[in-house]
Amino acid sequence: MTAMTKRSDKCIVLLFCLTLGLMLLLFLLLPKRSWSGREKRFLAPAPELRLADVLSGRFAEDAESYAADHLPGRDALVGLQARFLLLTGRQSTREVILCRDGRLVEAPVPFDEAVLAGNMEVLRAFAEAAPCPVDLMLVPSAGAVLSEQLPPLAGPYEDAAILSAAASLAGDKLGTVDLLGPFAGAEDPGSLYYRTDHHWSSRGAWLACETYLSSLGRQVLPAEAYARREIPGFLGSTYARGGFWDLPGESLELWDSGGLFLAENAETPGVHAGLFYEERLAEDDKYPVFLDGNHSLVRVRGESGKGRLLVIRDSFGSSLGCFLADSWEELVLVDLRYYRQSVSELLAAEDYDRVLILYSVGNFMSDSNIRNLD
Repeated sequence: MTAMTKRSDKCIVLLFCLTLGLMLLLFLLLPKRSWSGREKRFLAPAPELRLADVLSGRFAEDAESYAADHLPGRDALVGLQARFLLLTGRQSTREVILCRDGRLVEAPVPFDEAVLAGNMEVLRAFAEAAPCPVDLMLVPSAGAVLSEQLPPLAGPYEDAAILSAAASLAGDKLGTVDLLGPFAGAEDPGSLYYRTDHHWSSRGAWLACETYLSSLGRQVLPAEAYARREIPGFLGSTYARGGFWDLPGESLELWDSGGLFLAENAETPGVHAGLFYEERLAEDDKYPVFLDGNHSLVRVRGESGKGRLLVIRDSFGSSLGCFLADSWEELVLVDLRYYRQSVSELLAAEDYDRVLILYSVGNFMSDSNIRNLD
């Protein structure tokens, strides 16, 4: 080994040590954030030193999470990692996939036949005991509808098989509403989903509402009847999880029928005039502008609709509810992730004309709270 090689090796070691020292110094001196606007989540707090946590290993896990969340330059490093995985052909194996047209979609959900059969057994028993008709409407994944935009090695999306199996297990009392056909056959399927969020857009929610109401033989307001307002700068959940920070924002549309509505929920005191909570538009996550987002129970009363509809839903129901409200005198939305009472008792106490069970395919295959429906 020559003297020059030795000096070069020493310089590399010295540079590595200086980098580690600088990172440690910056970690200690820089202020710590509690919230990440880009990732739309709370960052890990500093762990408390407790003997029980040290012995159980929890302190080490919490310390690791704290260090990872507050690493100097974390946002830049996450963005570099996302682009590196894309360039090396490994991005298609991630939780969020970047499509050919710059759209971010969730990765395919696994088709677990046991999970599907268990959930359908619960729904079938609920429908058989319900005093009114019950329908199931599952929302297909954006990647399943927009398969032509997927990059190589992505997929397969098994939404069609999941939806077909769910329909075959529904029984006589549980009706099923197909959305995959209408969505895939739409004139512009890409407009039915956001580009930076896993939810459907307002157009997608309207098409789902039209499909559901048409299956009941009910009138639905045409798309042209709504006054639309675009809210720029929307960056949703797939943006927050994908790490592609250089992607541009998009517009979130509010479709207003002009109807008069009163909305309330179980967690917030008071009654809200209208379906849109526009104060939420000032937040990092703008999607809760629709009916204030996720709540255990939301109740909407209107003037022009007829009958009462109970919707057992996930977050897709927030924007869908803004369209369903035009057709029902009273609309009640229940989220089993937060609602801890008996839905059957709610049905018995209040006179509903119909029940709609609404879940995205991904949530339907992963949310264990469905088993608590009774």
